[in-house]
Parts: sequence; C-alpha cells; structure tokens
Amino acid sequence: MRRLVLLAALSVVSTAMAANPKASALAKDADRLYKDNRYKEAAETLREAYEADPTGLYLYNIARAYDQAAELELSQEYYRKYVALPSEETQPDLVKKANLAMDRIRTLLARGSADRQVRDAEKQRLESDAKKAEARADAEAAEARKQRQEFAEKERVRKEAENKQVNVRKLAAYGTGGAAIVGLGLAIGFGVGSNGNREAFRTADTLTLKQQYEGATRTTAAVADVSLLVGLAAAVATVILYPKGDEPEKAVNVVFAPVAGGGMASLGVTF
Repeated sequence: MRRLVLLAALSVVSTAMAANPKASALAKDADRLYKDNRYKEAAETLREAYEADPTGLYLYNIARAYDQAAELELSQEYYRKYVALPSEETQPDLVKKANLAMDRIRTLLARGSADRQVRDAEKQRLESDAKKAEARADAEAAEARKQRQEFAEKERVRKEAENKQVNVRKLAAYGTGGAAIVGLGLAIGFGVGSNGNREAFRTADTLTLKQQYEGATRTTAAVADVSLLVGLAAAVATVILYPKGDEPEKAVNVVFAPVAGGGMASLGVTF
C-alpha cells in the first residue's frame, strides 16, 4: 500500500514536471530505487529532484521514503514541511496520511526515547555497580596487603625473640660448659690430692699423722666428688641448653646435694 501511494505521487510529479527534465529523470531513478527497496537512496535522489524543482509532492515522497528506511526523524521533518505548505500545493488525502504518519512516528520516537533512557539508566547502574565492585576489590586488596604486612611484622618480631632466646641459651650453655670444665678439672685435681693423702695415710707411722691424713683424705675426696657432680651437672645442662634447631622449649632444673654422712652427692636433672 505504501509503495502504491508513493508511485502515484511520483506519477503526478513526473507529469507535472515534464518541463524540468532533470527533476523528471531524478524522479524516475527514485521510483526504481524505491521498487528495489533501496529507500534511503530513493529519498536522497528525491531530495536532489526537489532542489532542482521545489514541488510539494517531492516533500511527501521524501518523507515516505525516509519512513520506509526507518529514518524516522528525517521522515517526520519532511512530513511537517509538506503539511505546512499552502493548501493549493498539497493534496488533502496526502495531508491526512502525513498527519497520521507523524502521529505514528511521534509514538515510535517517544518509545525509542524511553527505551534509550532505560538503557542509559541500566548502563549507568552497571557502571556504578562496576565502580563499586572495583572499589570493594581495591579495599579487599588493601586489607590483604595490610594483613600480610602485619603477619610479616609479627613473624619478624617472633624471629627476633627466638633469636634472642637462642642467643641467651647459647650464652647460658657457654657458661655451664665453662663451669663443667672447671668442675671436672677440680674433681681431677682434688681426686689426685685425695689419692696422695690416702697413700700418705698408709705410710704414716704415728697416730697423729694418720688422723691428719685421714681428715685431709675425706675433705679432698668430698670436694672431688662435689666438683665431679657439679661438672657433670654443668655438662648435662650445657647439652640441654644449647639450641638445636626447632626443638621445643625445655625447662631445665639441675639439682645436686651432698649425701649425708659421706663425701658423695646426688644429681638430678629435669626438663
């Protein structure tokens, strides 16, 4: 139906414009393009014909061709130009059709505008959500960095404390090691002295000398025993105190005491 209206209008124009060969030729080209469904090209060709011969029917046909090409704003523009012409330059049925077409186009444009607004609003919402998600991701990344830094700081403090404790244990181990050497040296020295006193006791020919060497023997033997136990206890403590990698912490208690009534002593080590 739309094609028939356009062709009828073109026929009228061609007849009326026989005196203008250029406009007539362009109108025929537009008719051919329109039949081939090349509506936009037909509209552009009709615009050239209108420029060559500004006749009202060209405006109507330009509007119809743009309408078919879905160029609604251009179509509405040319419909308005057509209905705004003086009545002697228009046809009543075409004016009515132009007004109906403009009503339809206004509805379509309003709907399209509403759709664009919805799309724009959705786009803005998506962009806003994306920005919020990005901000959350940045905040989470910053929190993760903060936690890593805090963990690294705690690890540094822990390792420093461990190193300090290891150093303290090493110093304590060196001290007890020295004490062990001294204790064992004293034990050997007093042990040798005790043996000498015992030999002198056996060779003494008087009671006084025997009593003197007996007391000296007991004293040196007791000191040798105590020194030996102190040296052994210090040696054990050295072995326990000296750090050995990632071993668990130990509580070390070394206890030694002389045995009542003799020169021996008891040794106890707990950890």
